[in-house]
Amino acid sequence: MMWLAGLVAAVAVVVVVIAVAAGGNAKPVAAKTAAAKVAALLKGIPQSANVQGGIQLGNPKAPITLTEYGDLVCPICQEFAVGPEEELIAKEVRAGKVQIVYKADETASQAANNGEFVAGQVAARAAGLQKLGWNYILLWYEEQQSEDVPYVTASFLSGLAKQIPALNMAKWQTQLQNPNLAGDVTVDGQGMNQLVSSNAVSGNATPTLLIKGPKGSVPAVQAAVPYSSLEVAFKDVT
Repeated sequence: MMWLAGLVAAVAVVVVVIAVAAGGNAKPVAAKTAAAKVAALLKGIPQSANVQGGIQLGNPKAPITLTEYGDLVCPICQEFAVGPEEELIAKEVRAGKVQIVYKADETASQAANNGEFVAGQVAARAAGLQKLGWNYILLWYEEQQSEDVPYVTASFLSGLAKQIPALNMAKWQTQLQNPNLAGDVTVDGQGMNQLVSSNAVSGNATPTLLIKGPKGSVPAVQAAVPYSSLEVAFKDVT
């Protein structure tokens, strides 16, 4: 398949991504710069509040759906988000050709083992209830810190929320206690377990990308693939 050929061409890029991740994250950008960048990227693109079992971005009737399993602490997820995914959003999502559905999968957060995974994912979903979940997700990746440091605190989570001007902070804080949101995170994890047990993916890893279009789907990818590989995949399913 053309998709697989595209992946072969991307191997060198993935190797570099993994090497960067192993060496630690890049210094997070300043909050003001990150907020402006994310706001400009997402301006005018519709978001839905926690539909299809995840946080949705783009036209819900788009012919192609990219489902992304991610861990907000994962440096390889960050590498995908602040590069290829930005290009994907600016071109394909904004044009109404692709919608993205974000789901939670615990990988890098497991090392901390302090509850930061669920707390972070619930915080993003709480923003999603106001149709601002992707603002929260992308801001986190812009300001992500080293996975070796337990930086995910209540202050960090609220600090991200405060950078989204349209977000009602009082409502967001109330929704942090919504048990349904934590339940959604659990369901996402169960979905990943099913993918692993059915051999649809080789193992639990983030990001995991599932691409489906009118002509079916392509093999799942578990890497920060470049945008050019995504373009090949989109052609294969349309």
